[in-house]
Amino acid sequence: VSRVYVGSFWDEPLKNENLRELFEMEENDLYTRIAQLPRTASVRKVNDLIKRARLAKVHAFLLDHLYNNMPWMFGHAKEQERMVRELPSIYQEIAMQRGLPLGDFPDPKMMQMHLAPMDFTTFKPLDVEKLEALESLLSVDLPRLLQQIPEEQAAQGVVAAPVLQVGGLASPFAVMKIGGASEASVFQAGWLVPPDLQAYANEFEALGPNSAGKVSGQQARDKLVESKLPSNVLHRIWALSDVDQDGSLTLAEYALARHLVEMKLNGQDLPASLPPEMLPEELSQLRPAASSESG
Repeated sequence: VSRVYVGSFWDEPLKNENLRELFEMEENDLYTRIAQLPRTASVRKVNDLIKRARLAKVHAFLLDHLYNNMPWMFGHAKEQERMVRELPSIYQEIAMQRGLPLGDFPDPKMMQMHLAPMDFTTFKPLDVEKLEALESLLSVDLPRLLQQIPEEQAAQGVVAAPVLQVGGLASPFAVMKIGGASEASVFQAGWLVPPDLQAYANEFEALGPNSAGKVSGQQARDKLVESKLPSNVLHRIWALSDVDQDGSLTLAEYALARHLVEMKLNGQDLPASLPPEMLPEELSQLRPAASSESG
């Protein structure tokens, strides 16, 4: 069964904040599924084979039914036209007689189109030996194969593929995904400056920093979400602001994050990496260590 994932490429403030959680859950589900592809590919192939085997079984019973119900002498064309016309009813009859689910039968309109020009008297009657071999495949061989797949994958070291966060780091806004919206390289010169720490000092103190002068990711998250920017944008802002990559923010880092939020709300694209001229003096000594770690 195919699944449709709900998402958005919108990177401006959300019009409906209630959709934030839905988008995050859907992105997590999608990229988790992508990460699991190496482990599920073999199972999917076996399931496809099972589906084809069950379809072959249905076709065998259908052709046998059409062959056996053709008259021996006269009225071939008329009877064949009737059976093609009443194919949906024949499906139900075969399903009841043989104990087959109707979901295994092919689309009746498609089959009517293919059967119409054929001569049903040329069909072959059911081959009992081949049917028994098919039943054995479905009931014994393929289930046994499905049981062996996890053991073989474990022995060969097949695991879920790694799916990096945006920027390769964790943050309170992280949604499992690769890349993100493409970013322009042109920024207004007025934003390429360090933030004014005093402008955000009272706001920072209101969050209740710890004895080390830092606020946790959750504390900062609750405030930054008020911007209504999508989580993938806030994650990029966090990755740029958490210079020492310790999962918490000092006043200088928090001011930088708020500065980037205002920059985005002003319609400017976020930089792919933090320009040196935007770095507060208090963080300049941390920049070389952070750059070497990320490199």
